Amino acid sequence: MTFVADVIPVFPLNAVLLPGMALPLHIFEPRYRQLLVDVQSESGPATFGIVGLRKGTMLGYPGTGWAEPEIVDVGTLAEILDVTSYADGASDLLTVGSRRFRIRELLTEGTPYLRASVDWLEERDGDLHPAHAAATRRLCIEYFTLLGQLTGRDVDEQLPRDANLLSYHVAAHLPLTLQDRQDLLVEATAADRLRRTIALLRREIRLLQSTRSISVASDVLNLIPHPN
Repeated sequence: MTFVADVIPVFPLNAVLLPGMALPLHIFEPRYRQLLVDVQSESGPATFGIVGLRKGTMLGYPGTGWAEPEIVDVGTLAEILDVTSYADGASDLLTVGSRRFRIRELLTEGTPYLRASVDWLEERDGDLHPAHAAATRRLCIEYFTLLGQLTGRDVDEQLPRDANLLSYHVAAHLPLTLQDRQDLLVEATAADRLRRTIALLRREIRLLQSTRSISVASDVLNLIPHPN
């Protein structure tokens, strides 16, 4: 089931935003400064869509003969929680993911930034079983325990009770590739997402166990870059 289509500004990024996930952004390009002005001038929360790039960049501008980037069709609405503005016109934003959407049509006229007609995606449980959440929690504890042992840091991860929130929370906190995160984002139900999350957790646990077996120093581990 989908809700009625709506039109929102969209911001293509080499990133995947998940519901409930925090995402800081530095806004400096004129078109995105205008996007920020536009969304802040509307009543209600200031929001815009985050969509991942399949190919290309956002160096061109709509309406100027630019090469339109290839973007994924499922993204997440970002709600602005905090704005820090600077004298040069740039801004630092703190955003959080809220609702998922599927792009129906890209709109390249009328604004210097992209907009899209979107359908809002419903969050459904699917064939959810208590064992899905239980296995996810157990594997999360195992993963973060191993991570703490390897880094020498205390890792106390608070896990949501709700199955939908749990699936997104785990995806946001694992060192996943952009494709892994996008695959989780597009899953239709919490049950499907948790099944995929369980497989990813098992993979990450095996990687940590392999790392422990070759005695990688904790200071080296702390320098390993995030895949994103």
